[in-house]
Amino acid sequence: MHSTGTKSYLRLSLVGSALALILSSGAVLAQSVEDNLRPVGQVCLADQPCVGTARNGAASESSPVAETATAAVEDVAEEVAEAVAPASEFDVQAAYQMSCFACHGTGAAGAPKLGDAAVWEERMAKGMDAVMANVINGLNAMPARGLCFNCTDDNLRTLVEYMAAQ
Repeated sequence: MHSTGTKSYLRLSLVGSALALILSSGAVLAQSVEDNLRPVGQVCLADQPCVGTARNGAASESSPVAETATAAVEDVAEEVAEAVAPASEFDVQAAYQMSCFACHGTGAAGAPKLGDAAVWEERMAKGMDAVMANVINGLNAMPARGLCFNCTDDNLRTLVEYMAAQ
């Protein structure tokens, strides 16, 4: 096997290599921590000092990382704004399927069924204002706004007109 001197030499080499690795990774770790703590931008409000400035009040230098992060945030903000922008047209059929079909497609709890002209004619004889009051406030088993909480009053009116016309 190995002699005692060889074992000691191997242990010393192993300890030395581990120590060198620890010391060199400590420098890398310190640099990584500094990079993670460095501000990537500034937030400036009227009549207040900017956040992300150096201690002497001068603005921190812009870095390629900060510029890339700022550009990425702006791109994402534009995409989100486009995604949440309201649609220019109300899709009455989709809204009917999402909020009205469960009851008005089956006649559940006495709801007038889509296509039952006689029942819709009876309801509409009360006048659109009376029907809309029932739609907005709910009536009997029908919940307020027919569970279409993102529908405007005009959207709800369009839904009623759609169902009554079928």
